[in-house]
Amino acid sequence: MPRALNRPGARADERYPPLARLLHWAVALGVLVQIGLGWAAETASERDTGARLLHLHFPLGMLLLALMVLRAGRRLLHGLPPPATVDARPWRRRLAACVHAALYLLLFVLPLSGYVIWVWMDGPRDVFGLGQVPRLFTPPADDETWRAIAWYVHCWSAWALAGLVALHVAAALWHQWVLRDRLVSRRLL
Repeated sequence: MPRALNRPGARADERYPPLARLLHWAVALGVLVQIGLGWAAETASERDTGARLLHLHFPLGMLLLALMVLRAGRRLLHGLPPPATVDARPWRRRLAACVHAALYLLLFVLPLSGYVIWVWMDGPRDVFGLGQVPRLFTPPADDETWRAIAWYVHCWSAWALAGLVALHVAAALWHQWVLRDRLVSRRLL
């Protein structure tokens, strides 16, 4: 993690605060559900089934976007504890920082590209009865270029996110069971 995000005076064994842990696990669960819903909607043999799944996929994506805004805001305001593994090799720290940055980026790109697709499809923008997502643009009637671009960005970003999530989980398990540095229990449980 970049030093600027680490809080001065924080200890390496310090746990993340409860809100940070709650947001992490809420987003993690939401991402798993979203990947499943998106895949099931794309591969559904019946069009109605796919449409019903997408009607769940969109509002959940908007909730995930709201959670990510909260998560990023909390991180910017409060910083992070220092890296738990202070003796880790620099390439490991850089790789972890890159994976975390890519996860954050994709967790913003996916709901935003999904929003563009959904508005283009003129889908309902209600989020589980909590409110309406505003229509921020009106798609041109005769040109679907940006819809196609958004669809490709959304699909490829979903695959990239799935791969990074797998890498993130593998790294956490490696820390917990191979390095035995208790990173997972110190930071997220």
